[in-house]
Amino acid sequence: MSILTGPSGRLKPLLLACVAGATLFASPASAQERRIDGEKILELLVAKGVISQADADTIVSQAEVVEAAPVQAQAQARAPLPQAGVAADGTQTIAYVSPVVREQIVQQVRAELGTQAQAEGWSKPGETPEWTRRINIYGDVRVRGEARFYDKDNGDIFWNYGALNHGEPFDINDRNPDYIGAPYINTLENRERFRLRARLGVKAQIASWISADVRIATGADNAPVSTNQTLGADGTGKYHLWLDRASVRLTPVKDVAIDVGRFANPFFTSDLIFDNDMNFDGIAVSASAPVTQGLRLFGTAGAFPVFNTDMNFGSQNAQVEENVPRGRPYPSQDRYMFAAQAGFDARVSDAIDLKLAGAYYHFDNIQARQSDPCYWYELVCSTDALRPAFQQFGNTMATLRDIVPNPVNPDLSPDPQYFGYASKFRILHVRGALDYRANDGFGVRLEGDYVRNLGWNRSEVAARAINNLGADVTLPDPTPTDPDNTITRPGAYQGGNQGWQARLTVGSVMNLNMMGDWAAKTGDWNGYVAYRRLESDAVVDAFADSDFHIGGTNNRGWQIGGNYAVAPNTIVGLRWLAAEEIASAPFSVDRGFVDLMTRF
Repeated sequence: MSILTGPSGRLKPLLLACVAGATLFASPASAQERRIDGEKILELLVAKGVISQADADTIVSQAEVVEAAPVQAQAQARAPLPQAGVAADGTQTIAYVSPVVREQIVQQVRAELGTQAQAEGWSKPGETPEWTRRINIYGDVRVRGEARFYDKDNGDIFWNYGALNHGEPFDINDRNPDYIGAPYINTLENRERFRLRARLGVKAQIASWISADVRIATGADNAPVSTNQTLGADGTGKYHLWLDRASVRLTPVKDVAIDVGRFANPFFTSDLIFDNDMNFDGIAVSASAPVTQGLRLFGTAGAFPVFNTDMNFGSQNAQVEENVPRGRPYPSQDRYMFAAQAGFDARVSDAIDLKLAGAYYHFDNIQARQSDPCYWYELVCSTDALRPAFQQFGNTMATLRDIVPNPVNPDLSPDPQYFGYASKFRILHVRGALDYRANDGFGVRLEGDYVRNLGWNRSEVAARAINNLGADVTLPDPTPTDPDNTITRPGAYQGGNQGWQARLTVGSVMNLNMMGDWAAKTGDWNGYVAYRRLESDAVVDAFADSDFHIGGTNNRGWQIGGNYAVAPNTIVGLRWLAAEEIASAPFSVDRGFVDLMTRF
């Protein structure tokens, strides 16, 4: 019996494989000029009895039919192999690379990519390139409800000097037939509003000793003490974003930092002197050093521009005297704050920490001065730039212009004025904080501030003051025709130069929703009570707390509040502030705040 057709059929699978191979070989891709008919091979195998007709039919049904392409088309589809050699431009062509060399190339590329991926931090799932780990994005969003409640017995005599200094010069001669009264501050009608604060920042570590910080923030205006935006202030209009911070920090040696640009408050202060939202322009150098275990000294010094004179500050419509016009550019009225602080931070025991510091803030060229003689019709006078670029409420004001009246009728001549600070500001500030931490979930902080304006001189300020005065007084002014005639004069100056504040805080996070960075987990809380007395000229009202009273100085009163973390870094806060005026007419206002805030 033939081994091909024997009952064992041992070679039948082998023959079937040969048929399949021949059929594949007959495909156009393999058989180029020669075509092999696979179906004819199957017919011969059936005739020889090698396979059955059923097997042949099965093979045909499972085979893929491919149309043969013309030989010419196949030849055109195949790109010619490049010729080996070196081209004129230096390009080297290798017509054939052996499998061994190909494998070597693959291994080399794989090794180089692995080294690069490990160095740049993207070799593992979830990792990012190295440069992204040097950038930190941070920010916060706060929505606030606020209500103001004014006492019905408040005086209604307070000029709005901020508005007066940002408009055209105000004519203070009430005998002028064209006189129009000054804009006043609301002291009688209650107000409510919703406010929004959103801040987004980026910190980048440029090198081991160089970093940068850029932050944008909302804000109803460019005031230095608030980034709040009143909702609905412009109907449903969109809101502004401001450049809130932009600074470079250098740390050339350990425990020494140099900040340049616009940056966070570098001093150990409170809102008695600087609002919690205030940032500083300029340069600050901070350093700290351990003395003994548990005792560290620290200090900060800096120079900060407060106002820069416009490049075109001057007058061109001044009086012509002896055929010589007096109009000219005026000297600069730039203003700076120079500051220095030193203190210590001590670990008294495992549960008690004490921090104490003293500081001196010197405001240069901030006091009002009388201008050169300035005619009543001049648009700009030589000291106009001394009016505050921003102010709140409380400081004693003085006129800036030495107006030459109209000689035709001096009594009725306009007296157009701007207003500046009547006092110098050389501020001594002492601040301390005592922390007791019973455990991780509860602590107590007692903190206090004292400020005194060493540049204030009562007689000097009183001679120029136009506000912060007592009640008008009536004095005898007899005349030949009326021996009982009287005259009314403003009351005596009642301002002062000192201020202090004490605050007691309890809870798990002491500065929750207060000055500085903080972090909270669900359930963290704090509560506090504080009392403040801040006389009119103790500090510059433009930079003081914007929430107490109506913002600024010349106030005293209580505040109580608390905060609770409803989720990680998300808090609900409540505050009530009750304050009244110290000098001048009665002016009491209570303010309530409800905050919802989250930070990231």
